[in-house]
Amino acid sequence: MNILIIEDDVFLARKIGEIFQAKVISNRVKIIHSFLEFLEELSSVASYDIVLTDLKLSDKNTTELCGYKIIRLIREKRVKIPIVVISGFSDMDRLRLAFEYGASDYIIKPIRLKELELRIINWFKNYYLSNIVSTGSFHFYKNLKYDLHRNEFYLNNTLIPLTKNNKYILSIFFAQPEKLLRESFLVEKIWGDTDLTEERNPRVNILRLKQSLSPFWIDTWIRNVRWEGYIFSEK
Repeated sequence: MNILIIEDDVFLARKIGEIFQAKVISNRVKIIHSFLEFLEELSSVASYDIVLTDLKLSDKNTTELCGYKIIRLIREKRVKIPIVVISGFSDMDRLRLAFEYGASDYIIKPIRLKELELRIINWFKNYYLSNIVSTGSFHFYKNLKYDLHRNEFYLNNTLIPLTKNNKYILSIFFAQPEKLLRESFLVEKIWGDTDLTEERNPRVNILRLKQSLSPFWIDTWIRNVRWEGYIFSEK
């Protein structure tokens, strides 16, 4: 999971970041504190799986709450990732406006960190794994099982030993089986550098993943489609 945290309360942002940096399913957790920092990150926003933003951020050039602008800018890019708002504003008009702009959830401060953690994990599960057969924290594609809470993969209940990077790449394929994933998409998700797409080559990383899957005879599930990308399929 790649998560972008936008919060100008440095202490709160650090506490939230620590929660998700400690989660085994986390791949990249980035914290920024201002609207201007967000503008610098906007070109890479599609590389994140979830955005968590405050509504009230410092911006002396406007009286508008910058959290609304952040939501609008993300949605204008046609990026459909979950956006979770955290805010001290509890009135219905502000809450309604956040949802109208495209927020996915709204949590009123003071927040309970455990509740925030549960909501973010739930959004990740329900958004990215909604089309996968699931039982509790277990998700299945054919006889491959993914334990979300442990961030482990199993084949016929046998643990597949993988590095953290390999787990993340496999989770990307696992969430979208039998769909073509373009190399540019994989570059975004793995590294987050949309401006360096031509310099990043996921092939070496995918080769390492396939080598780890080879003893389980499922390395062939990851198939290269020449000039287009990759497909993860048992077929």
